[in-house]
Amino acid sequence: MARRTVSGSNTRDDDRPDDGASPPHRLADIIKAPSAEVSVDDVDIALLSALSADSRQSQRGLSRELKLSAPAIGERIARLERLGVIRGYTVDVDWAALGYSMSVYIPITAAPGADLGAIIERLVELPELEDVEIVTGQWDLIAQFRLRDHAHLQSILLVQIWQIPGVQRVETFLGLGNYRGRGLLSDL
Repeated sequence: MARRTVSGSNTRDDDRPDDGASPPHRLADIIKAPSAEVSVDDVDIALLSALSADSRQSQRGLSRELKLSAPAIGERIARLERLGVIRGYTVDVDWAALGYSMSVYIPITAAPGADLGAIIERLVELPELEDVEIVTGQWDLIAQFRLRDHAHLQSILLVQIWQIPGVQRVETFLGLGNYRGRGLLSDL
């Protein structure tokens, strides 16, 4: 069986000196450190692939598919959870069916010296926020929102985002649709 390593549980070094909460220090508190790599085999990859396709599969169903006993599947799932490779299980929501048909990406540039941590803290208070990425390049952050319509977007921009201290510039990109790739598990 081939052995591989993949990212596992998140770890963080909490022994950093407090340097007065400068913006880079605050980012270090917000951004999770890269996970330590863990050893997995072909069966683990097949199990992760099957769970990625349908996380509601029973251990009995997975055991038939992977030709292992249900207890062996349960032990492997528990190990992958313990190691942090499996961080959780989720549901794929059709947001348009719930009235939130707009996927909006908003790149944000912070003012020089602004506290990105404080900006992020304000963004995550917004229930419409799906994700925020701290990035390199011309923007500092890219926030993804799920919104109802143009008026909702206008409200988020004017009443919420543009009122956050330290936000210097934003752009708005409307999602027209999405396509999910095959996923990394198909190539491991």
